[in-house]
Amino acid sequence: MSDTRETTSQSAIPVRTAGVAAGLGAWILWSGVVLTGMGTIIVLNFLAGAAIAAFAAYTAAWPDGGSLPPVVAPIFVALLGLVVLAAPFLFEGTTDRLLWSNVISGLLVALLAVGSVYGSWQLSHSSASET
Repeated sequence: MSDTRETTSQSAIPVRTAGVAAGLGAWILWSGVVLTGMGTIIVLNFLAGAAIAAFAAYTAAWPDGGSLPPVVAPIFVALLGLVVLAAPFLFEGTTDRLLWSNVISGLLVALLAVGSVYGSWQLSHSSASET
């Protein structure tokens, strides 16, 4: 075998959870428009959804962290998920559909990001013990 690590020996937890979180980020990005929200929550959903999708995709592409420590991007995604969850209660102009969309998708993003943090932490510890 070669000296490089194979991706099959790595944990699939951060990759899969981050991939699903990236998809939810794309939904959050467009949910304010699709579910006819009004005001500031549309802008917040657009920006938070784009950031969630980007950082979750980064985590899925480089589960060992790439140029960042492995838990930085998933922690940022988890915090953004909590912001999305809290947004309908902080801003006016939400319909019932947008409120529940934010609550459910924000909670799912936060939970998936915590799973990704755990998987990245587990991956970094197993990589450190192999060397």
